[in-house]
Formats: sequence, structure tokens, C-alpha cells
Amino acid sequence: MIAVLIAIAASDPTVVVHQLIDGWREADSAKATATWAPQFRLFTLRQDGDGKRLEEDTPKHLSKAMAGLKPGDWDIRLGEAVLQQDGTGIATLWAPYTFYMSGKKSHCGIENFTLYRLNDGWKIVQFADTHLWNGSEAQCIDRPADHR
Repeated sequence: MIAVLIAIAASDPTVVVHQLIDGWREADSAKATATWAPQFRLFTLRQDGDGKRLEEDTPKHLSKAMAGLKPGDWDIRLGEAVLQQDGTGIATLWAPYTFYMSGKKSHCGIENFTLYRLNDGWKIVQFADTHLWNGSEAQCIDRPADHR
């Protein structure tokens, strides 16, 4: 059974994306960071007054934030995802999402994951999201907890 799961993860980059999200939801930083390539980068596009601001975060900062989590603190619920994958070992997954902080809708937007199939399987090299809406403005779609 374990060999089958490893084979599925090796061929399906969505398994790695869900491992990252599950790691965040479960407050399991080892599970989440195991999905990152050594050169992992992350970006967020935020609303800033009447404009937009692009922020780059560091894996070190994100790891520090994850260290303080309790299970359920971060709950990212993806909408219908679009996967593009090439036989040479590159993939992107694009999906709308709603983010719940400690059970309350916080914000939403679009998440985009870029992955490469390395020697040890698919790894996320870049995570980018839009973080443009405040959940209280009712522009975020309520997504069921088990939605994938």
C-alpha cells in the first residue's frame, strides 16, 4: 500500500499541493515543509488602499509562523483547481481559495503553485496568491471543509 501511495505522489503534483495544505491545517510544519523545493519562494498580491502591493515572503519567516500554529488555525479550502502538467517535469496548479483562520473566514483569492519533478518527486518551487478581499465583505465563497 505504501508503495502505491509513493507511486501516486510521484506522478501527481496535486498530491503534493494537498500535502502542503493539510500540513498547514494540521499544524504539522514537517509535513508542509517536506513539499518545498530547496529554492522555494512565495509571493502575495495584496490590496493596498486604491492600489496593489506585491510582497515576497521567506521560507524562514513562513516556518516561524507555522511553528506557532495549533491544528485548525490555518484552513485553506481550494475551489475547482486547474492543473497543467508536462512530461518533462513541470506543473502548475491554479485554484480559487478561501482562507479560514481559527474557524472564521478571513480572506480569499487565487492560489498558484509551480512544481518541478525532482529526483525525490514533485516539489513546490513557487507559491503565489492574491490576498485582495477581506472575508467580512462577503466576496469570499464559503467552501466546505472537505472540498478538494
